[in-house]
Amino acid sequence: MNKLESCRKGFPNPYTAFINDTDIMDFGAVIESFKISGSAVSNSIYQGINRTTFHELACSVGMKTVTLSLFFSAETRRRLTLNKSAVDALMVGKIVLHMPDGFYYDAVLTAAGELQMLGVEQNQLIALCTYTFQGIQRDDLRTITGNTIFADGTAPRMDCRLKCTATADRSTMQVGSVTFSGIHAGDVVVADGIDGVLTVNGSPVVASFTKLPYLVPGEQTIVCPETLTVEYYPTYI
Repeated sequence: MNKLESCRKGFPNPYTAFINDTDIMDFGAVIESFKISGSAVSNSIYQGINRTTFHELACSVGMKTVTLSLFFSAETRRRLTLNKSAVDALMVGKIVLHMPDGFYYDAVLTAAGELQMLGVEQNQLIALCTYTFQGIQRDDLRTITGNTIFADGTAPRMDCRLKCTATADRSTMQVGSVTFSGIHAGDVVVADGIDGVLTVNGSPVVASFTKLPYLVPGEQTIVCPETLTVEYYPTYI
């Protein structure tokens, strides 16, 4: 059985991927190979003159490079070109790649190669094209109830969304790193570090904060007088 035949035996398999929930096989494409780099890490350090020690001033963790090579197959050169164009269109803007390694990648396209004709197989023209992305590797959205939680993932910080319903009137109420004012019993309060918004009963509000909510890997306790619902994407470096 050749590779093009084996890829059509059902999902999941190592030869298909989804772009914004659309299967690339819908456009006659299958994976030839893919490669995921490590995350880009940038450190700022200070070392005194002739000192044998140094101090870390800052550290940032960036994106991974995703290299994806696809086989395209079609009966005509025109259909082959149209199939590639359709896949290219799926990659415009910020996208979600669901890869055969089981991870999601919030990604942007940085390079799209041209079709490289390989030949004919079972009356199908076969061509190869390679794409390159920058992306964040993550799992699907997780939802946890409670103020002491365990967060999966290895990224030093993972943006999160904190939700709660006030059980009493409060002049101020702390929800993680955000302090809301003028809260009444029954208000639904959201400190959203994923989308970067703060709301009460669905309406944007002004609140006091030095940073938006995030989680760190492992167990942690989030400050709030009410029981929290916590949403986040386990993210990996």
